Amino acid sequence: MALPAQNLMTWAAGHSPDRLAVVGVLAVRPRRYLSEGAPLGLGPMPGLDVRVQGGSEAPLWHASTGLYGFLRLAPGPARVEVSDPSGRYLPQAINAQVPDRTAVREALQRGRTPPAGVSALFLDLGLRPALGLALPPGSSAIWGLVRRRSDGSPVPGALIGVETVRAGMADGVTTLSGPDGTYVLVLPGEVVDASVTPPVRRFDRALGVHAPRPPLAAQLATGYLGGLPPGVFALTAAQRNALYQRSNFQLRGGDGSLRPRVGGQNPLTTVSIGERVRWDIELFP
Repeated sequence: MALPAQNLMTWAAGHSPDRLAVVGVLAVRPRRYLSEGAPLGLGPMPGLDVRVQGGSEAPLWHASTGLYGFLRLAPGPARVEVSDPSGRYLPQAINAQVPDRTAVREALQRGRTPPAGVSALFLDLGLRPALGLALPPGSSAIWGLVRRRSDGSPVPGALIGVETVRAGMADGVTTLSGPDGTYVLVLPGEVVDASVTPPVRRFDRALGVHAPRPPLAAQLATGYLGGLPPGVFALTAAQRNALYQRSNFQLRGGDGSLRPRVGGQNPLTTVSIGERVRWDIELFP
């Protein structure tokens, strides 16, 4: 049975992932980022704003799979932007090549078997926590403000990484400073060391910070999400170095105590198990 174009879109919009796969062109599944060594979380992430830059189509949300699906995007390159109006997660952008599935839709509209070989594009995107995310009791995290030491102004879009552990093995957690310069690094793998007496609950960890170079900083100042590099956490070393510069810094605790650079080395941060500890990052020029 043939289906008119509008009826086909209505049928596909019936909140079924199978239907989206049949006639859709692009589906994005945001997932909770945990660490560099841990798989992305599986739970769906409702309430996000997912859009294609320059497009007007609002995606369909499928609760059980967590998919945000597009049906009408024009084929070709597209920049997909994901943000959280409630402030739980940091915005991100990724590039995508939208497949041309015109022949599939036309065949279905005529009641014919659609051609094989051109599938919808499905993308997973790991979202980092923002300060607005309510963490479960007992979570370990460090948070604070990234600012310039010279004048105290916040630094949005800085890349931040911390060396941590997971299941006794070396791991890492990465994030960005948000539009207001704040950051949070949630450390799910950190646990009390009960092998010694008394048990150890505090650990020193190494931080790394890359500040946006002036062209990227100016771009972020005109609009944070629009200025973010696509796939910022998947940049190659060369791509990252073209946009960011490794920064020297000192740390300032929530109580105002200072950890300066010593011997040309950046200071270590301290993680306290089961606590959120504030460490502001003050960047040198």
